[in-house]
Amino acid sequence: MRRLTPCVLILAFIALTASGADLRGVWRAKVDGDRVHLDLMQDGSRHGHSFSRADLQGVTDAQINSAAEAPVSFTLARDAGTIAMTGTFEAGEGVGRFKFTPNRSYDDTLRALAVPIDEELSDEHLFSLAILDISSAFIREMKSLGYSESLSQYMAFRIHGVTPQFVRELSALGYSKLTAEQLVAFRVHGVTSDFVRELRDLGYTAVPSEQLVAMRIHGVTPRFIRELKGAGYENVPVEKLIEMRIHGIDVEFLRRAH
Repeated sequence: MRRLTPCVLILAFIALTASGADLRGVWRAKVDGDRVHLDLMQDGSRHGHSFSRADLQGVTDAQINSAAEAPVSFTLARDAGTIAMTGTFEAGEGVGRFKFTPNRSYDDTLRALAVPIDEELSDEHLFSLAILDISSAFIREMKSLGYSESLSQYMAFRIHGVTPQFVRELSALGYSKLTAEQLVAFRVHGVTSDFVRELRDLGYTAVPSEQLVAMRIHGVTPRFIRELKGAGYENVPVEKLIEMRIHGIDVEFLRRAH
């Protein structure tokens, strides 16, 4: 299975977000309850990110949910810099323009956290770190869980949704020794704690991490296993389940063959 390395992912991300020294652009946002989805567009590039409503500072719920266009001015403050936004909101949707002010001392913070930095971070790098919210708190928490990683790996964690909560959930299910790359693979392919629990309920305990990923890639779902059980195929080994899905074998095929 081919995997993109964190460096490749981050180079692609920086290429998407960086377009020169003037870090300005337009924004579009949708607020749904306590979650915000924000799109930032700059010289034709676009990046979307979701985060807590509480992170938007200086805008009220009344403005966001206004029945008519309400002018707004607010900020999204991150350790790596602050994104200031002006524009309008109406019925939970907003549009406008943004300007990014970098925190040029953040590379010192990263060095203090023992995150290797080869050179001073550019404003474009800081913009990427701010969008992804690579905060000192996030790094400390991941390090406390055993993940002392490179800056690009922390960015890969954020891009793919590897959170401290995700790590703890997997650890509680017996997956406490996963590598950083395995955590990213789990998120990319949808190996969630719920998926692992469902497999356990069906009798599949301590499935190796590589097989969990393969099951998700090839469509070995709990429903598929339950259907097999209902047709009389109990305790089929994981490798056989994967092989069946690779070759397109389902319950109907087995019934016809029988």
